[in-house]
Amino acid sequence: MNDNRLFINAKILTMDEAAPRAEALYIEGSRIVRAGRTADFQSLIEQGVEPVDMGGKTILPGFIDAHQHMMLTGLLATAIDMSSTATIDEVLGLCREAAYHAGKGEWIRGSMLNDVNLREKRMPDRYELDRAVADHPVYLLHPTVHLCSFNTAGLKALDIPENLNGVDRDANGPTGVIRDPAIVTHILGKMSKLLPDAMKNSAIDTAALMALKKGITTLHALDGGDFGPGETGLILQRAHSLPVRIVGYNQSMDIAESKQLGLPRIGGCICVDGAFEAHTAALFEPYSDAPDNCGELTYSQEKMNSFVRDANREGLQISVHCESERAIEQVLNAVELALEDCPRSDHRHRIEHLELPAWSQIERMNRLGVTTCMQPAFIPAFIGAEDMCHYRRLLGEKRLDRVHPYRTLLDSGITIAGGSDSPVTPYSPLDGIRAAVSHPNSRQRVTRTEALRMFTSSAAWIGFEERQKGTIREGMRADLVVLDKDPLSCTDNELATIAINEVYVSGQLQFTGR
Repeated sequence: MNDNRLFINAKILTMDEAAPRAEALYIEGSRIVRAGRTADFQSLIEQGVEPVDMGGKTILPGFIDAHQHMMLTGLLATAIDMSSTATIDEVLGLCREAAYHAGKGEWIRGSMLNDVNLREKRMPDRYELDRAVADHPVYLLHPTVHLCSFNTAGLKALDIPENLNGVDRDANGPTGVIRDPAIVTHILGKMSKLLPDAMKNSAIDTAALMALKKGITTLHALDGGDFGPGETGLILQRAHSLPVRIVGYNQSMDIAESKQLGLPRIGGCICVDGAFEAHTAALFEPYSDAPDNCGELTYSQEKMNSFVRDANREGLQISVHCESERAIEQVLNAVELALEDCPRSDHRHRIEHLELPAWSQIERMNRLGVTTCMQPAFIPAFIGAEDMCHYRRLLGEKRLDRVHPYRTLLDSGITIAGGSDSPVTPYSPLDGIRAAVSHPNSRQRVTRTEALRMFTSSAAWIGFEERQKGTIREGMRADLVVLDKDPLSCTDNELATIAINEVYVSGQLQFTGR
């Protein structure tokens, strides 16, 4: 079988600064041989290589989602989608309908329930859920995965301690609403243990196909740890049989476990703080709509110092979740001490999300060599696409200029990789690219090329894979996405509607949308 391919008459965006554009591309097997002008390949055509005329379609390096949760994405794809609900009554109606069709004692699982979209501006409590469904355990998850609701049967099924930090209470005990840190240290892991491996394997397959359809050829799988004990190993066992590439992260502070899994990295959503929507992202000053609340730190400074020091000594790349400034400060303090203890010139330690850094922290990140993976699609989903209306309520006016500061980060020399945080926002690099170039704060917008790099070359770099993928040039893996429009020449609004025509992984056609 001849796996060689010659594409001609294409708009090729190589993401290689030395030669950013080409019109023809030759692949032998799984590797790129050369990109250039069609005339450069005339001798191959004369030798009998049959060219594929792309009709002016755009070819890019395959997209890389550098922050997503593969298992949770696949599992929640089978839950009730509550993203369009507008009232608690609508939520209860969906729960009743699911219970009517469910087997005895079966869990009723809902996803993407955003309290901001509900008329009541809150999550349903156990009393409301009990009235709708009393004889099935109910579990409804917020899009951020940092907030959820249970009915009484659900609380009992998980044996949730009443005094657990993050469990909302009233005079009658737990209300059924649970947030950080309980949800990341207790709830997600317990829910994971209830599910059989067959369901988890199916979820892995589902997530891989979902990603492929969006032009993604590599997933950084941030799984395992407290979120799902043992799930990283399950994903790594399946990695070679999947149609997308996997870069595995084990979301645990257990260094021995990560090394046993053969990983050169550790972490992911090791949640140093929570989420703004749950009022658990850790701020220096209180929330504007909750003046007695500065959010939550999950770990002491001593615990973080110890973990980062030991992981750095072992030569691991470290990845941690910090949405806001107080959490970022804790991690930068720990990294600074760790690098004094054991200097490393190219560690690429990662801060995930980095939604609200202080200006001085950006300078400090650059000095320490700390990088970041951010999720631009959070802006339309949670922040407010037009005027950051949701975060204006949470943070007030003066802090808004520091929300998702892409321009400042790039100008400071910090590389930004792009991710979806799926299932928090769906797989869609093109949605993320559109959000980054149309940031509601015009001072923090990036160019189209910079946004594309976030999901290609920069995402490859943050995974130490820049010599293998992320650009189209000689010797690189032939991981490619074919688009029906040029993302550099369409309007901002058209970016997210560009169709994925084809996806190649190792030179093999894995998806066609035509």
